[in-house]
Amino acid sequence: MSKVKHAIEEHDVVALREPIGTWPAGTTGTVVSLYEDAALVEVAEDDPPGSALDNLVAVPFERLELRWSHRTGWVEGMEA
Repeated sequence: MSKVKHAIEEHDVVALREPIGTWPAGTTGTVVSLYEDAALVEVAEDDPPGSALDNLVAVPFERLELRWSHRTGWVEGMEA
């Protein structure tokens, strides 16, 4: 079985393409871990409503959009 290489890596900033759990589409976060078909994303909030673990969400790669790469910087059109 061959492994698929994804453009998204740990420490990259990503946005949700569609709602996931309580997080709306467009929510951004940092990838903290990678799985075979998904990334564990930490959503940063100024005043989290619950446990810090509530801010960790596993998201399939196809439901993520890369915004900033720790290797190459801002993705074209996504500059701050």
